[in-house]
Amino acid sequence: MISLGLANAVLLASMVVSIWAYIFVSRREGTYLNILTPYFIVSIPAYYLLPLFFAQVFGNEGSSYAYIYVYVTLAIENVAFAYAYTRPSRSLIRLPFGYSYGNFGWLAFALLGLAVLLYAPILIQFPEYLLDPRQIYTHTRTGYGVSFYTSSTLAYLAVILIQFSDHSRWLKGFAILMAAVILSLHGSKGQVLSLVLLLALLEVYAKQRKVRLVKSLVAGAVLGFLALLLMAATMALGDSPAEVMEAASSYSDYTRNAMLVIDSHFPVQYGRLTLESHVIGRIPRALMPNKPKNYGALYLDDQFYPKSLDEDEGSPDFGIGVQYADFGNLAIVYLALFAILRGWLARIFVNRLKRSRHPSDFVLVAFLAGISLIPVGGAGWLLPEAVFIALFLRLASGIGADKIYRERIRMRPALTPPLPRSSDGAGSV
Repeated sequence: MISLGLANAVLLASMVVSIWAYIFVSRREGTYLNILTPYFIVSIPAYYLLPLFFAQVFGNEGSSYAYIYVYVTLAIENVAFAYAYTRPSRSLIRLPFGYSYGNFGWLAFALLGLAVLLYAPILIQFPEYLLDPRQIYTHTRTGYGVSFYTSSTLAYLAVILIQFSDHSRWLKGFAILMAAVILSLHGSKGQVLSLVLLLALLEVYAKQRKVRLVKSLVAGAVLGFLALLLMAATMALGDSPAEVMEAASSYSDYTRNAMLVIDSHFPVQYGRLTLESHVIGRIPRALMPNKPKNYGALYLDDQFYPKSLDEDEGSPDFGIGVQYADFGNLAIVYLALFAILRGWLARIFVNRLKRSRHPSDFVLVAFLAGISLIPVGGAGWLLPEAVFIALFLRLASGIGADKIYRERIRMRPALTPPLPRSSDGAGSV
């Protein structure tokens, strides 16, 4: 078991390195609210602050090797992403199909309507929980994925599209409020927080606003407080102060569970868990009635927390423990290379968004920033699905538009319509 002093030193050193990576990216971007913000809003409390508190009160159970491995890996991931993202790059991944700057408004409300229609059957089935949506969430963990997750994705897309439209602030505000209501009725605090983070990224990357250090600190504090409120509203905290803090600190189990896997000398799975997540996790249970519960990362839940999995109480997260179970000591290399890939792609699509100023590119920026636009658990990295959504938005934006842009002809420095647009956002140049 690692000593408290060494554990604190390792954790704080990893946090300092991660914060340095954030500052490095922020200075290069010219804004302290940027593509790393969604990840850091969640990771700093979950990986650092809450585990630090938990260790002081309840102690550490992990070995020195597991503790150091986990926190060195977290720091290297952040540095690798920052390095790849800030590298100068002129390459642009060119997406197929023509696109336009029209239809954003009506398409946003169409998707919002579909989100309501898809989720309505669940609300009709559980009307007694309308004032307690968390109960809806707990009763729909299995077998409701198509309606539950698709409606969330459509609500997010509606928010993105309405922000790119030329509708009034009141109409935009109404659409965002409706999307917030739909997402809150899902009973997932993560989905509501993702909406707030999505709006923050829209300010920076869609409206090209720069946020300085002081304002970003205030915004971060507000978002962090919101996350705590959402957490408190959706979990049983207990009666005594000690029970409250212990329950809140349970959200730091990402690192502790990863250490549990490392210290258990779990047999190396050679990528099986990752492969199962990417294949089985994408198949709806409606198409695969015998879909197992213990595939991919859930296999670790079955091994370490079988009661939670069997009773469908929600599965604990194992953080980098999943990659360690798959690749053993080489997990740190795998995760570093994956972070470089994410940073490289993020740089490309941020550059694309600066040129195109189109919601299809913003979808991929938000996805690479870590916002769960497709909030499906246990399905691996949903990049193909995010690209599919981006292509759909490109095609839909051109329906009935006067001018269609095609990247295979040329890419101009900015592809925004220079002339005023009609009320539905259809462009004419």
